[in-house]
Amino acid sequence: MSSAKILIVEDEGLVAQDIRHRLEQMGYPSPVIASTGEEAVDKASRLSPDLILMDIILSRGYVDGVEAAEKIRAFLDVPIIFLTASSDATTLDRAKLTEPDGYILKPFQTRELQIAIELTLYKYELDREILRQDRLVLATLREMEEGVIATDESRRIFFLNPAAEKLTGWMESDAVGKPVSEIVKIHSLQTAGNEESEHLPAFDSEVRIPSHGNLESKNGLNTEVITVNRSVVPSDREESIGNVLIIRKFGNRK
Repeated sequence: MSSAKILIVEDEGLVAQDIRHRLEQMGYPSPVIASTGEEAVDKASRLSPDLILMDIILSRGYVDGVEAAEKIRAFLDVPIIFLTASSDATTLDRAKLTEPDGYILKPFQTRELQIAIELTLYKYELDREILRQDRLVLATLREMEEGVIATDESRRIFFLNPAAEKLTGWMESDAVGKPVSEIVKIHSLQTAGNEESEHLPAFDSEVRIPSHGNLESKNGLNTEVITVNRSVVPSDREESIGNVLIIRKFGNRK
C-alpha cells in the first residue's frame, strides 16, 4: 500500500526529516510532518492520513503523543504506531490505553520501520473488511422473516432480530444479557398419542427447548405456534462458543 498517506509526528526536526526520507524511499508519497501534538491533531483532521507515526514524548507544545493520539482517535479511525526512545513503564501504560497498533523503539532500522508499517496497514485493511462483512451479515439477519436469537457460551442472549422481538415480545435492548430460557418459553404441543413433541438438545441439565410448540410471549400469552431450530457455534477448537436459534411461525418452514 505504497500510496498510503502517512503523518509523522516528531518534534526533533532532523529525526522527522530522516523518517520522511526513509518513507519516500519506500514509495510512500509526500509524508507530512507535525512537530507538536496540537499540530498533529489539526493535520489529522484536515488530511485524514492512512497511518500516523507518533513520537510519544513531544517536548514542544502542551500535548504529548499519547494525548494527541487520544484526541485524534476521538474523530478519526486511523492506525497509530508509537515511536519512543523511552521504555518508561508509566508512559507506556498511558500509551496502551489509546490501543495503538504498534511500537517502534528508537533508534530503529529502515527495514524494521517498513515491516511495522506494512503489517499495520495490512491488519487495518483486514479488520475493516471483517467489519464490513459483519455489518452485511447483521443487516441480513435483521431483515429475515424468521426470528433469530444468538447466545454466548453461558447461554445468555446477545442478539435478537426484529422478527424475534415481535415473536417473543421482548426488545433486544431488554433481552440482551438474560438467559435464553427466560426469553424463549415454548410449551410443547400434545400429539394424538398424548406424547410431547420432539425436543432439541438441552442447553443445560435444566433447560430443554421443544422443537415446536406454543411460544409464550413476554405478556404471558401463547399466541404463536412455532418451529425452532438450534445450531451450535463452534470455536476454532470445535468447542461451543454459543448457540443460534431460528424461530419460524408454523407453516413457514422451508
